[in-house]
Amino acid sequence: MLKILLYGSARERKTLEEALQKPLEENKISFSFRYLSNPQELMENYLYNRYYRLIVACLDGCTAYVIKGNGSKHDYYIAKGTMSFPPTSEEINEKLMRNPELAGFYSSGEYTVAHRGLTRKIPYEEIDYIRSDDKKTIMYLTNGDKEIISKNIGKVNDEINRRYFAKCCIGVIVNTRNIHKIHRSEKNSRVIEFKSGAKVLMTEGYFERFAKAYSMSVSRLADLKALDD
Repeated sequence: MLKILLYGSARERKTLEEALQKPLEENKISFSFRYLSNPQELMENYLYNRYYRLIVACLDGCTAYVIKGNGSKHDYYIAKGTMSFPPTSEEINEKLMRNPELAGFYSSGEYTVAHRGLTRKIPYEEIDYIRSDDKKTIMYLTNGDKEIISKNIGKVNDEINRRYFAKCCIGVIVNTRNIHKIHRSEKNSRVIEFKSGAKVLMTEGYFERFAKAYSMSVSRLADLKALDD
């Protein structure tokens, strides 16, 4: 569950809560709010409290936010910035909902694999990429395992949630939420590296389409310099 601290006056907190609730529910994020109006208490008890991964506050007529990570203290603040007050749905979607540090709170779904009378439900967050293998499909998981699916990749593509997956070349679909970074390979290709360390190739013909699909989900393409010169 995503623990969110809302800071401001009672009226300001109510406005922030109303603005955040719909996008959180639309993205199927389990969440809870805590409310605070004391600035000293915010600094002393909550700013460095990892229990609250997201702080949203009304400050000087703007909406300020801090997204906190799980790493060491030197990279404690993963993201921070401002939005208008009240924040628009576009701002919330771009700056909060699409931030990869919050991706772990998404209930993105699962894919059911059936094999010899047995079924296995695989959460999307455990899938790195999916590759075509003739009339079958191979699913590569974050732990290094593979699942062989007795369907062609076109059928699998129709069954998965395309808010989380994008095609990067012929016969390969990647989970955008598990991407760590994207490297230049040569003039006409890029290498997508996942958090698990696995890598796949993205070919030139898919650069633009991949960027568009990626921006609709995690939206960290500019930071990753996927299309750098």
